[in-house]
Amino acid sequence: MSEKVHLFAETSAAAIGSKASFGGGAASFVAFFAGINWIGWLSLGIAILGLIINAYFSCQRNHREKEIHRLKVKQLKDQCDAKQD
Repeated sequence: MSEKVHLFAETSAAAIGSKASFGGGAASFVAFFAGINWIGWLSLGIAILGLIINAYFSCQRNHREKEIHRLKVKQLKDQCDAKQD
């Protein structure tokens, strides 16, 4: 149960990061044409923060998937070794 909650939290955070990136980029684009510099810089900062959040959770997912793969390969090796004996 704890893994499901943890996975849900990571998925939610990644979705929020993605939406923050999109929103920041869109606001930056609008601010560029509006000529309001502080809004543009703020939007750019939000977009970069969203990118960092996405990168972090993608890296975490990659590590988790590698570990799961390693465990599955080990389990299959152990089954093959047991059948040979």
